[in-house]
Amino acid sequence: VIITSGAQQALDLAARIFLSEKDTFLIEDPCYEEARNSFLATGAKGVPVAVDKEGFNLANLKKTGEKAKLIYVTPSHQYPLGVTMTLARRLELIEWARKQNAWVIEDDYNSEFRYAGRPLASLQGLDSSGRVIYVGTFSKTIFPALRIGCLVVPPELVNVFAVARAFNDAHSSVINQAILAEFISEGHFVRHVRRMRRLYEERQEILVREVQNKLGDFIEIEKSEAGMHL
Repeated sequence: VIITSGAQQALDLAARIFLSEKDTFLIEDPCYEEARNSFLATGAKGVPVAVDKEGFNLANLKKTGEKAKLIYVTPSHQYPLGVTMTLARRLELIEWARKQNAWVIEDDYNSEFRYAGRPLASLQGLDSSGRVIYVGTFSKTIFPALRIGCLVVPPELVNVFAVARAFNDAHSSVINQAILAEFISEGHFVRHVRRMRRLYEERQEILVREVQNKLGDFIEIEKSEAGMHL
């Protein structure tokens, strides 16, 4: 586990470690623009892959035969559409990455706020070939100014990421890390997430209902299974 100053730094580290000019990366369409910008800054070429109601759709990629060194996905709550990648799609993506010797960047922001059913296993948890890099953040679950995130990487990449991290800004705030560690170990984080999950679900239901009542003739809106946006 590599501690970072938020998820954006984690994405930037992954981009600089894995990508260079003439490389190709795959990214969801539509996508999280800041992740795309980090990858493009390396000189690599980005290939958009359409997202449907089941998430990242590899079938669209297979038609083109495009190969890539890295794939970026937000499977728990796709940004910005809000869909959840199905288990079948997750397993398909992991197998494709294994065969292509490609890396998968799993941005798991907002995964704690799920309102329907049990959470699906993360790509990193399903992966047995060490091709998935997991990105997590506390900025969404606690408050935006808390710039603490993490990378979960295969053992053979720990030193690579640690050195790259040291060249960036050495380390995240030690005080913030200590406070957050105590907040988690004393059980406050679990209680906070449980309370906020109920609150955000109630707010989402109110928003969906009011939009349907006031703007139902103009737009179609559906309740999201997770996250804080529709």
